[in-house]
Amino acid sequence: MSMGKVAAVYNLMPQDTDVSMESMARRVPDVVPQGVRIVKVEAKPFAFGIKILEVTFLMEDVAGITDNLEASLQSIEGVQTVEPVSVSLI
Repeated sequence: MSMGKVAAVYNLMPQDTDVSMESMARRVPDVVPQGVRIVKVEAKPFAFGIKILEVTFLMEDVAGITDNLEASLQSIEGVQTVEPVSVSLI
């Protein structure tokens, strides 16, 4: 039986306004766990001149994969917080 797939969107909040969105975006493919595909990476305005990086992923629905993904994203230099926007079974 085939596992389902999960679509997940995360916001990566920078430590401060000096953090380069391009630099953060370039690091995402280096840290994602095996089996996680990056669908879209987009810098978006947030508040007070701060931008966030919104990243959409597609992965198999296996135990612990979103926890591993969040921990990996948190390890990116310049990332202060990783916030799940949506996680849904597709």
